[in-house]
Amino acid sequence: MAGVVPPPARVPATSGMAVASFVLGICSFLCWIFTGLPAVILGILALNRINNSRGQLTGSGLAIAGIATGAISSLMILPLMVALLLPAVQAAREAARRNMSMNNMKQIQLAMLNYQDAHRTFPAAKGGEGSQLSWRVEILPYIEQQALYEQFHLDEPWDSEHNRALISQMPPVFENPSANLPRGMTTYLLVTGPGTAFGDGTTGPTIRDFRDGTVNTIVLVEADADRAVEWTKPEDWQYDPNDPTSGLGALRPFGFLAATADGAVFFINDNTDPETIQAMMTRDGGELMSHP
Repeated sequence: MAGVVPPPARVPATSGMAVASFVLGICSFLCWIFTGLPAVILGILALNRINNSRGQLTGSGLAIAGIATGAISSLMILPLMVALLLPAVQAAREAARRNMSMNNMKQIQLAMLNYQDAHRTFPAAKGGEGSQLSWRVEILPYIEQQALYEQFHLDEPWDSEHNRALISQMPPVFENPSANLPRGMTTYLLVTGPGTAFGDGTTGPTIRDFRDGTVNTIVLVEADADRAVEWTKPEDWQYDPNDPTSGLGALRPFGFLAATADGAVFFINDNTDPETIQAMMTRDGGELMSHP
């Protein structure tokens, strides 16, 4: 009786995914964007199928090579990716901080205008006659901080034992998101000096005092971090006609934020004509100017 001839042994097939992973991994050194990560993914899937094929598939070496080359090329290009994305991330963060700061200044200006409606005058930079506290304390009732306002001893200096204890309770509207400052410090300062909106700081201007127009007169600036003051201290930004942007423009690229007496807040670019800035820093200079 003739013997039974056994069927020929089945030769294991090479995993197509493993081959594809290897090819993509090699190509990833030339076009990593399209092939590096797919090489890693296909290689992992190929290894999983090979391990579960019970010897019917081979190519684990190709899959591992594809994973390795795809990962290496991706890691090599990672610093370049970070370098390309970092400016965009920084620009987005700066835009967010700038918008937050503009919103703070708008709230401050709204409080100033509400104060003016109630008193027929803006608050004095130094708090008014007999006061030794800043205008920021005076507008507390107009930024929903009546309870904090009532805690101050208005007849005492800003740095008296009692009043100094309240510095740490600075409302968030006075905190500049672009300035890394200790709690209680602010860079939102009124414009003071001869001819400016708030003059020597002892009296507050009325609407009639803005002969150049409220829309053309800067009253509030976002000063540099080194010009920051305790928010209760009656000290602000001193305008220097010989250097109209002294102490301004270091917090953000290409310029600084300012607010006019009508409540508008805008960005003044470094390229703005100095004569235009000088004209906007005074309230009754009579200059002919174009708004930046």
